[in-house]
Amino acid sequence: MSDGMGLAHPFYQPLIRFIMLPSALHHLSTLSRTALPWLAAALVLPLHAATPAYLTIGTGALNGVYYPAGGAICRLLNEDNANHGLHCTVQSTSGSLANLKELGQGKIQLALVQSDVVHHAAHGTGPFVGQPPNDRLRSLFRLHQESLTLIAGANSNINTLADIEGKRVDLGNPGSGERVTSQALLDAMGWQESSFAPVIPSSINNRLEGLCDGTLDAAFMVAGHPNQGIGDLTGRCKARIIPIEGEQIDRLLKNHPYYQRGRIGANLYPGQPSGINTFAVTAELVALDSLPDTQVRTVRDVLTARLKQFTRLHPALTTLTLDSMLAEAEVPRHRGMEDAVLPPPSLHPESLTPQESEGSAATASPAAQSAAQATGDGAAAQAATSGAMTNQPVAPVSAAQTTQAVTVDAPSAALATQAVTAEPPSAAAATQAASVALGSAPADTQGAAPSAASGSLNQPLPVTPSASVPAQ
Repeated sequence: MSDGMGLAHPFYQPLIRFIMLPSALHHLSTLSRTALPWLAAALVLPLHAATPAYLTIGTGALNGVYYPAGGAICRLLNEDNANHGLHCTVQSTSGSLANLKELGQGKIQLALVQSDVVHHAAHGTGPFVGQPPNDRLRSLFRLHQESLTLIAGANSNINTLADIEGKRVDLGNPGSGERVTSQALLDAMGWQESSFAPVIPSSINNRLEGLCDGTLDAAFMVAGHPNQGIGDLTGRCKARIIPIEGEQIDRLLKNHPYYQRGRIGANLYPGQPSGINTFAVTAELVALDSLPDTQVRTVRDVLTARLKQFTRLHPALTTLTLDSMLAEAEVPRHRGMEDAVLPPPSLHPESLTPQESEGSAATASPAAQSAAQATGDGAAAQAATSGAMTNQPVAPVSAAQTTQAVTVDAPSAALATQAVTAEPPSAAAATQAASVALGSAPADTQGAAPSAASGSLNQPLPVTPSASVPAQ
């Protein structure tokens, strides 16, 4: 900048004159006072605020209950993602076994899985024989019951469970969760696959249409109720639901605690005026132990805070309570379901003012004396009194250390109108109610499972014209 004689080069002289102007210095000072605090605040923002996280839930068939149940979870998470930065999508799959496979491959982060399938996966039994036990599975919540449902054709002459022997019975697709549960029933009854007449193979996406055209006598489904597919079969094809009960079922439930007694409510379907006994599994929301604790806590806090709204998003969810959702599951609970461990409070005397220190000691002394007297420990009382006289302070836990619950807006009036009453719905309403406010992407011609994007969760599920119900 210098020309060698202490003077500024002519090129820099206008710039120097501008900087030396009082107005320029004033603007520079103002800019530093306003911009620098904002820059400093941006640098200390939490990481998740700058980098949103994404969750995909593996569910089941579009006309089942897994898909709308997963969509209900995503709906609540996405409505509040401005506060927690977690975005959720729903993936339609062929059910429990497919969900565990995709969970292990990292294609999904959460999965809805039948309780018996979770048990077998964790122990290397059933369909997982020959595989090492999966010790990475973790439970978040237990959701609705799913009943093993026996559906008989209108002209099948089947009225009891024993009547299906020798008939054409669909036991569920091989490798499906339905097949796992129906096989448990066959074992309890002492039946083999050869105990039934051969079934004409049909399309995997239309396997129950035989109940309508007479090529199938009965079929097993694992389903939450009311179910859209079952509503179609009982309404359009006059199919009937058969009770699953007896001494063999009692022994099955006693020997396998991951099964429970179940009952399909009255008037859920056409031609079904009374309740029907059966047994059931539980739909469990699971993840791997590697899912970050912060994301699990977000799911936990949102569902807990908005539980009432969650139970209104599908009829199968109406009976859920927080206690039932947190009941003991088939695998350990994810550590993110517990509160974060807070750092211990500081015990340094300088953390309190002299007045606070005296107050803390004075308060601690009578309490310690009282506790010591209650236990007859005079030495403890003497030690507590001595500690109080030396003014050793105990720092109170600050408000920042208190675990804060996630605040969620109350359901809007529009959502309130979607509430499902606990009264049994009519036959027509049962079929319609099985669709939750979700978006649905139709399956492509290559058979790829559709995914519901978070932005389209307010659209109803498609009503399929056939009785096709892919296995959950």
